[in-house]
Amino acid sequence: MKRIGLISPNMSEEVLADVYRILPPDITVEGRGLRVREFTDEEFARAESEFFGLVRELTEFPLDFLMVTGELFLSYKGPGSDRQLLEAVAEVTPVPASTVLTSVVDACRHLGMKRVVMASPFPEDQDARLVRFLEHDEIHVAAYRGLAYENSRVIWTLPPETGLEVARPLLKEHPDVDGLYMPCNKWRITPIIDRLEQEFGKPVVTNTQAWIWTALNAMKLDQPVEGYGRLLARL
Repeated sequence: MKRIGLISPNMSEEVLADVYRILPPDITVEGRGLRVREFTDEEFARAESEFFGLVRELTEFPLDFLMVTGELFLSYKGPGSDRQLLEAVAEVTPVPASTVLTSVVDACRHLGMKRVVMASPFPEDQDARLVRFLEHDEIHVAAYRGLAYENSRVIWTLPPETGLEVARPLLKEHPDVDGLYMPCNKWRITPIIDRLEQEFGKPVVTNTQAWIWTALNAMKLDQPVEGYGRLLARL
């Protein structure tokens, strides 16, 4: 049995249930939540002050891997901050670790996605930060569109079809891009990944799917996972 430590803004049993739908059955997740009420710098800074306490708490368990999710939390300090955070984590624990934004960049490179469109549930200012973060790592965002929701509580209630409503026009308007990125593990769009890939013939990278891909590779569990896009089908 393998165990992943997961630190995520506003962790809940529902989020873990979504994760377990994708993970192989012999993996457990020990989750801890960072409180982020609204998408503001003040909230992200407060979450950051709690972060290393959660790292220490989680590493009391025998972990095989540690993942930090929350694109907005990770990007609020600017491009490259994921690497700085991981360097700090390495001073606390020898457990292999990554962040969801590190995973997204790696996944895009793995799938040959150098030029993408981004469909998100976030406000314009937060989307712009994510775009700068990706551009810093040479993932060019040709266009992006968001739903302008300002907290994850509302995003969690959105049906998967809202992802189709945002993504389809972007992919139709930019048929020359290499693929699509969709952030936020509270936006329950994993069921539509295959649908979009089949409809447009382009790979799709999402939050939960990308970090699970990183974790499975890090733990050398290379059995493909079907139903959640090319990324997990190519382990």
